Amino acid sequence: MGISINRIYSDNTGLKEVLIVENDEVIASLIEGYLNQKDYLVIDKVSKGEDAIKKAIRHLPKIIIMDVNLDGQIDGITATKYITSLFNIPVIFISGENIMTLPDDVTSAGAACLLSKPFNAGELCVNIEIALKNDAILKKSNNFVYNKTGILACQSIAELDAYFLLDDKGRIIFMNPYAEHMINQNESRVLMNSINKFILFYDTKTHEPVMDTYMNVVRESILFGGKANIAIKTTKNGYRHAAVRAMVVNDPFGNKVGTLFKIHFKSKAEIDVTGSKRR
Repeated sequence: MGISINRIYSDNTGLKEVLIVENDEVIASLIEGYLNQKDYLVIDKVSKGEDAIKKAIRHLPKIIIMDVNLDGQIDGITATKYITSLFNIPVIFISGENIMTLPDDVTSAGAACLLSKPFNAGELCVNIEIALKNDAILKKSNNFVYNKTGILACQSIAELDAYFLLDDKGRIIFMNPYAEHMINQNESRVLMNSINKFILFYDTKTHEPVMDTYMNVVRESILFGGKANIAIKTTKNGYRHAAVRAMVVNDPFGNKVGTLFKIHFKSKAEIDVTGSKRR
């Protein structure tokens, strides 16, 4: 079962679910202790930006506490860009650095606010409540629009189609379980690598490879809504015919930050129908 679409933008559960993203285990535990004393439910603690994205997609917390500097391949700023772009989940940045020395990307990531370490429980909770109230006002406004790409990303967890979240250079930021199965690679081993390294399409008419998956399949799908006559080679003489779809991910300011790319393998019936339409 996937996550209900209503969970993304509703507050019917009444729970103030929090995801903590902090690479210092002591600080993460202190924050968890602060929140457990109040009316919050800490759903998880992670130390990497890539895990923050994965947890956000799987659990859709009401708010995220995010350190700017993290372990792993994806930092807090980059993770926040994708989380706020897909789900409008409020993110509170925390940092031990002087706020004035942080890059402009901190403000452009769409975070609700930034807290400097050290901070106390009162400061943290006040900022959480302000962020949650502002978020509730935003999502009740007439101008708020459901992010269909974010909904698809959530539903992808239970889908039998392959989904890849790519950055603007075609590097893999996230992929769903079926995509891991399809390329026979664990997500942690492919992150921040180009999709070109793992997916090669072929023209179903000529059986020639379509060189550069990102440029000639993903980007073409953005422009034209898909790409016809393509397949993925499975055996020496076998091909799995595919339908692809690419959806642009824009940040809260309307700037493109990436692409959600879907690969659906056609059944024989779907291939026959397509062939009949051509004839």
